[in-house]
Amino acid sequence: MPVPGPVALGRGVVINAGAAIPAAWMSAPVVTIDEAVLKAPSAVVGQLHQAWADRTPVVVELAVDPARFREPVAITDEPWSLDPDVEPSFDRLHFLVWANTYDARSGELIWWWGRKASRAGAADTPDGVADVVLPGAVPAWVDGGPRRPWPEDLVAGQRVVHSESVELGRAEVAPPPAEPAADLAPDQLGAVAHLSGPARVIAPAGSGKTRVLTERLRHLLGDRGWERDTVLAVAYNKEAQLELERRTEAFRPRVRTLNSLGLWVVAQHLGRSPAVLEERECRRLVESLLPGRRRQRANTDPIGPYLEALGLVRLGLRSPRAVEESRDDVDGLQEIFGPYREQLASRGAVDFDEQIYAAISALLSDGPFRRSMQQRCRHLLVDEFQDLTPAHVLLLRLLSLPALDVFGVGDDDQVIYGHIGADPAYLIDYDALFPGAASHPLTVNYRCPVEVVEGARTLLGYNRRRVAKDIHAGPAADAATGSLRTVKHAPDDGASSAVEVVRGWLAEPGVEPSAIAVLTRVNSLLLAPQVALAEAGVPLNSVLRAEVLERTGLRAALAYLRIATSGDAINPRDIVEIMRRPTRGLPQWFPDRLERRTSWSVKQLRSIADQVPDKEAAKVLHLADDLTLVVGAARGGTTRSILELVRDQIGLGSAMSMLDQTGAAQGSSHLDDLEGLLGVADLHPDPAGFEPWLRALFGRERDPNGVLLSTIHRVKGREWDRVLVFGVSDGVMPHRLGEDREEERRVLHVAITRGRHRVALLADTTRLSPFLAELDGTAPVRTERAPAPRSATVEPLFKKGAAIKGKASRAVEGITAEQGRSVKVLGGYEGKVEAVDARSAQIALAGGGSLTVRYGERVEHQGKTAPLQPPTELWGGAASAEAVLRAWRTRRAKDDRVPPYVVLSDAHLRGIALARPTDAAGLVACDGIGPTKLDRYGDDILAALDEAPD
Repeated sequence: MPVPGPVALGRGVVINAGAAIPAAWMSAPVVTIDEAVLKAPSAVVGQLHQAWADRTPVVVELAVDPARFREPVAITDEPWSLDPDVEPSFDRLHFLVWANTYDARSGELIWWWGRKASRAGAADTPDGVADVVLPGAVPAWVDGGPRRPWPEDLVAGQRVVHSESVELGRAEVAPPPAEPAADLAPDQLGAVAHLSGPARVIAPAGSGKTRVLTERLRHLLGDRGWERDTVLAVAYNKEAQLELERRTEAFRPRVRTLNSLGLWVVAQHLGRSPAVLEERECRRLVESLLPGRRRQRANTDPIGPYLEALGLVRLGLRSPRAVEESRDDVDGLQEIFGPYREQLASRGAVDFDEQIYAAISALLSDGPFRRSMQQRCRHLLVDEFQDLTPAHVLLLRLLSLPALDVFGVGDDDQVIYGHIGADPAYLIDYDALFPGAASHPLTVNYRCPVEVVEGARTLLGYNRRRVAKDIHAGPAADAATGSLRTVKHAPDDGASSAVEVVRGWLAEPGVEPSAIAVLTRVNSLLLAPQVALAEAGVPLNSVLRAEVLERTGLRAALAYLRIATSGDAINPRDIVEIMRRPTRGLPQWFPDRLERRTSWSVKQLRSIADQVPDKEAAKVLHLADDLTLVVGAARGGTTRSILELVRDQIGLGSAMSMLDQTGAAQGSSHLDDLEGLLGVADLHPDPAGFEPWLRALFGRERDPNGVLLSTIHRVKGREWDRVLVFGVSDGVMPHRLGEDREEERRVLHVAITRGRHRVALLADTTRLSPFLAELDGTAPVRTERAPAPRSATVEPLFKKGAAIKGKASRAVEGITAEQGRSVKVLGGYEGKVEAVDARSAQIALAGGGSLTVRYGERVEHQGKTAPLQPPTELWGGAASAEAVLRAWRTRRAKDDRVPPYVVLSDAHLRGIALARPTDAAGLVACDGIGPTKLDRYGDDILAALDEAPD
């Protein structure tokens, strides 16, 4: 017999194992569902999904009871242990077996969608000319394939109803298909009119992505008449949500931000809307869970790092242990992670990140609830896809199952939030997340002038991890020469050059201050242009606040300036501020001794050396020598000369660089802070009046219509007539702490594509950014680097900064590097531990030679594989050093009212005892010592080690 229904519908059939295949499907491929498939369904799910998406008829042979995979399964693993592409195993399997197939198990062909449509108000068709008859005697087919508009003449006199409508109890035919009514460019129209299934829309800067998303939403709800209950648009933030709603208000679309989407899911699961805690309440909750009471040092925020780390776990899907080990300011994070969430739940509340994480947990653990939510999210339209974190991607996939119909709009060339998990791979490999996705690239930049578009295209051509694109300027783009220019300046002239460029723009007819933006890579580099422009009388609207002066490096630098101009009346608080910057190993009693006087001269400071043992005396004298240089520099010196002396000779620059060496957040690094301060030093050369002058400038009122000063990361998605990018210099752009060179390139790309008419790049002639040559294409193209040969050792199980997930990130008992212990390493090498140091063990190989194995690398001992860890007991001088450090740790923990392990773990303490560092550089090389603990404990540890016998 012929295949029932129009061939275009692509229907398949389900049969029992061993049953005869109906004649109409004799040539169709057969897919068997058996025990093996239930254990590992992914391959068969992929095959069935492809057939369903392509409308290729298949024969599904059931060798198991379909009830075995009918119910949606629960996943109880912590979401952080999962990858963004994980999915409950039977969600798609059950759907794909029945979505577009007849049931022939009883010997007759049953089309279940037809029976469901009859219960929704349609009538049976006894003559079989269609699945059902709709009101008005209209025969219709119920489509179980991917939703798409069908022409009225698919079959003469018959119409098509989609199974989604039937699922909602509406046996109604959508209006006849129509093309989008908006006046769109061909590339935009292709995306808006996308026929069916998931789609990736690569939307470069200025290509009209918001309009495409808006018109797609209007097209689905208006032109195609799809039910509002099945279509949901997801905006990245509230501003974008309101804009989408405003443009499509006639259709009352469902539009949510990512966080309101998560909150909605949580509210549906709880049956009520949870309270959303403000940050101050979250801080109190974290503080209540930390062991003991933390003694807060001046100008520090001990709770902020925990809030940030909790976000990395929940949005970045990283294990609490991996996050804790990647930094040194969140001791005990893995212990408080669970209790923190439990406290939120007991209060019936969520915080900002928990809106996403709790939604994922609910969807994973409650299968029936997940299925009910999926019915309300059949078609998702997602804006700013490049900014999604792993948790965001997982949430969207769980909601869009089983069809995974997601219309994602974004630009992989604008991924600049890698520090929180954003990854260009989500757009590059989009069809792995959403199988069968079509690609609709937008190719015209309507915003930027021709030179900017060409420069951006050339710059991005040096990146390898990206979607290949051909982008050109719009027909009305400004083609003037000089619309993208580089302004080179001497090292000390950046601020004055910024003033010159901005004043030049303001002198042009019709250019208002609000049409100009000054952008920097990091926050503290705004200091120079802000101060210079304010002094020049330019109205400003800056994101930089006076709080920047409280950052570690700036506080120390300003304290040095105060010392320099204090003569013989140095404030003891200023000495305390600079005594650890750089680290000098001064003992714990030293600050208390300083507090005995209201002021000090350098001579009086030297007298302390006569009252203490030789080792401590040498440290006091070293500090006095430094202060002698600083005070002497004030005699006829300028603000700049003193700051440069402090940075270069005293060692504040190297100290700040050391604090930076484990990486910096997107705001600023400590060394950037010093550079920012030096950038304004020449604007007020009198060192005595510099700080009051600087603070007074921050007291000026900001003008909302003034020139905007901001970091690049804050303004993605916005645009101005004129954009000045300040600090396009090597070490800043690309940033010296940026581990991903391609992301650094993307940051510059985002900056220049904010400009509608003119873009200027300010660059220090002594350290020009390599990106400048890439903008004009004169830089050589890098050759593909050959993969490094595999060594005899394995990758560390845990290493600083690594995002390690899954089973490997759970607690593993290590194998101790005891002398004489036999171990095996990758490649079959066997040997015995013959020596250990602070970071590794030497393995004497059985066949001769030796091998260095770092702690954390996996080894095998007596059939157990685990990371190698330092010895539990030390000997000789190392044992003496460990004993002294343990005594110090006990005292410090008591003073700070925290358990000893919060100060330093046993393993980290042993490593320091083994290494026995003599200066800050050696100390920061030890595991467990990062910028926070170096600053907090560095002097104490070095002083304690000085007390240990050799």
